[in-house]
Amino acid sequence: MTGAALAGSREPAQVAVEFLDKVRTGKLNIEPGGDTDLTANTDEPKRREIARRLERNAADLDHGTLEASSTKIDANLAAVLVRKVGGFDPNRLRVFAVALIKHGDAWRPAPVLASFENSGVGYAPGLRQRLAALEAWMLEQQAVELAAIQQQAGERMRQAISVALPPEELRQLAPTTVARRFLDACAKQQLPVMLGLLGGLQPEPPEDWNKRLQAAEAAAAEPQTAKRPWRLLVAPEVLRCVVRENTEASSASLAIACLDPIAAPGHPAQLPLELVELNLEKTADGLWQVNLPPWFVSAKPQIPAADDPDTPWLSNYPATLRHTIPLQALPTPQAALSAYEQALHAPTLEPLMAMLDLDGDKTTARLGCLRAASAWGALHDPACIRHPLALGFFATDSVAAASFQYFSLREPDRLDVHVCFFEKAAAGWHLLAGFLPKAPAAANLLAAKTWADGEASRRADTWRTSGLSGSTQVSALAPGNAPPEAAARSLVESWLAAIRAGNVAEALALTAWLDPDTSPARVLRNLSYEISGAGKATSAAAILTVTRGHTWTTVAVCSHTSDPHSHPIYPVISSPAGPKILIEVDWFAHASRSREFLNTTAVSHLRNQISPTLADELHDLFTQQAAAIGH
Repeated sequence: MTGAALAGSREPAQVAVEFLDKVRTGKLNIEPGGDTDLTANTDEPKRREIARRLERNAADLDHGTLEASSTKIDANLAAVLVRKVGGFDPNRLRVFAVALIKHGDAWRPAPVLASFENSGVGYAPGLRQRLAALEAWMLEQQAVELAAIQQQAGERMRQAISVALPPEELRQLAPTTVARRFLDACAKQQLPVMLGLLGGLQPEPPEDWNKRLQAAEAAAAEPQTAKRPWRLLVAPEVLRCVVRENTEASSASLAIACLDPIAAPGHPAQLPLELVELNLEKTADGLWQVNLPPWFVSAKPQIPAADDPDTPWLSNYPATLRHTIPLQALPTPQAALSAYEQALHAPTLEPLMAMLDLDGDKTTARLGCLRAASAWGALHDPACIRHPLALGFFATDSVAAASFQYFSLREPDRLDVHVCFFEKAAAGWHLLAGFLPKAPAAANLLAAKTWADGEASRRADTWRTSGLSGSTQVSALAPGNAPPEAAARSLVESWLAAIRAGNVAEALALTAWLDPDTSPARVLRNLSYEISGAGKATSAAAILTVTRGHTWTTVAVCSHTSDPHSHPIYPVISSPAGPKILIEVDWFAHASRSREFLNTTAVSHLRNQISPTLADELHDLFTQQAAAIGH
């Protein structure tokens, strides 16, 4: 803090930091009376211009910690400098200036950075000179502070690296240990170690040091969204395996086969093994340095595929993987199935690979790894939320198989059957990698394969009902016994949390349905719409009102989507398993003609399942509650 701001400067500094945080997260309300001091007489073109400026500022704010550094106060006016710190790349450091105006006891930020432009500061005599002085101070000090923190960045980096990776330790390490240490640092996003091994401790850094620094820092900051090829080294779901090592006195090279289960978002069926080769050299001062392939710092990287029959060291992949991830066999086929389902939901591939049989034919074992990764990747694909709905199970004394419907929010009516196979070995039951082409199958294995081949046709008409096993079927809805308001509110709160998290199983467990012929398709389709809508909402949905009738209790919700009229009203009933949402009846408090038609269709569907009296009661509750919330 500057000497001019020692008294009472903490309040405007805090407001400035909160303002910039809202700018970068896109949560700033720039309407008059919102989060800034924007004057009400600012015309619409100017407001749009201010919004565009703030969007550009948000890109500069990016990641990093915001901290106020200097503040200058002049009566009811203030100027605050805020640093964006964190990381070691001087080109990513920023200093922002925020102007603030005090109204009563509250400080409010001006809508334009480093300026009092379009704020409600007023036009009192002598004010222009005070405003100009503060704006000049902000611009001048911005440049001074930015130059200072950029100059400090290099020394901060060397200190951080030396603590995490002392130079003497680096000199003593074996080259293969250095390479594995680098891979471990990438997987754990330990940026100082990564930079130290990339040459950050060298008296004379590599020629492409700035590119190395920028690329490594960006990858470590957001490992799950890192762009390729860095994603292969930092993303937690990528499975890495060293398949070749060559070492000499002052150099070494390692080839790492990388299996990315989400290599192609939206298209998880076919995955490649990708190869990353690390080259190490010992520099003149005795420090080991990792040199990445040039495409790691290239604007248009070309990643070579490793899954090529002419790549001889890939035959070592299954054995090396097994050494890294030991086999965990299970005592029964049912236990293997349970472990498989848990592994599909695990955050990484390791639990699934621990179940996989990697003995026998090496090509089949490697393909089995790709198949397993594809099954996992389809469920963790950010391009489309999917959920495995258990369908069928087949078991003999030595072979078992299980089928799943990969329920997709994008295509809720599409049948997509996946089958996995298990086999019993001396150690217990394990996941089968696959079948050898044209090889004769034992009787039990052939029976399991025949069963699997028929699952899609057998499940074509029944998979939706099977998929609702976690939901509650209500064969007859008796009048009376409406759920208490508190229980209905709690149920809907759990429902809103589940759909916002995209948790299909948890959401289904909170629902009930009526008719085996028509309800399952509506339940799954409406569930898909709900989760997709929640993913687009600007904030978490909130309950508005709860109304209890004779048989029904209805809960009105503000869903905070881009549609200002999107207020679902959920019908809650009592069931043998407790209060449940009858999600097949989707009713929205909405003034549009199309929504009224859909509301009418939902109630018409209900009239075909229950008595007209009960349907009329629910319709009355819907309309009363819609009127109560102003729709």
